Amino acid sequence: MRTGSLKNLNYAERGDVKESLLNASPIMAGYFVVAFVFGVMCLNAGLPVWFPAAMCLFVYAGTAQFAALALLTSGASLLPIVLSTLLINSRHILMSMYMSKKLGPVGMSGLKKSLYAFGLTDESFAMHSQRLESRIATTASYLLSFNAFCHVSWITGGFAGAVASEYLAKFISFKLDYALTAMMLFVLVALCNTTGKRIVALVSVATTIGMNFIHISPLNVFVATAVGCGVGVCLKKSSS
Repeated sequence: MRTGSLKNLNYAERGDVKESLLNASPIMAGYFVVAFVFGVMCLNAGLPVWFPAAMCLFVYAGTAQFAALALLTSGASLLPIVLSTLLINSRHILMSMYMSKKLGPVGMSGLKKSLYAFGLTDESFAMHSQRLESRIATTASYLLSFNAFCHVSWITGGFAGAVASEYLAKFISFKLDYALTAMMLFVLVALCNTTGKRIVALVSVATTIGMNFIHISPLNVFVATAVGCGVGVCLKKSSS
């Protein structure tokens, strides 16, 4: 009986991994292309081949990595680079706090929670929070493998871009810079499955466009997020 239970558990875990791979595949494709561009830029800046792969492995933060690369190439010291990276990624504190409450029913150990927090990105947060809010059966194997697939794709893209940079730099700079935008659009469309969510998305987009028109671009993401959250809370209260 015990052996049969273990076999069933392993079979269930394999099913979770397959499902996570299927759901993560669009994000993986976007991550690979964006990291590929990052690898090309690192080599063009005179950095060694191993550098983009190592940064993708240990830092794993798209915007922060590009910002750090820009600071490195401009001759900035280590402190501004570290502080800029921490500031850009400060939103992960709120994301992790939110997910820690949602992960209760999943039953993760402390180590697994730490691994999950390290692999949490904007896109995985959006997909996982939506899944947990919808009360879809979710296991630790699904969540961890989802993050792992995305991370491996990011590392592979960074290394591949570094290796191929000598031959494809011009092609990359002109043809693949749409990848991050396309990936975010996929996530947005996938999540906007109710009228309320579509309203929140439209309000956030309109706020961002308005902020751009009045030239307050450094704050547009934060303001649009705050306005969108406020509208979402109001809609949820009015419907309850």
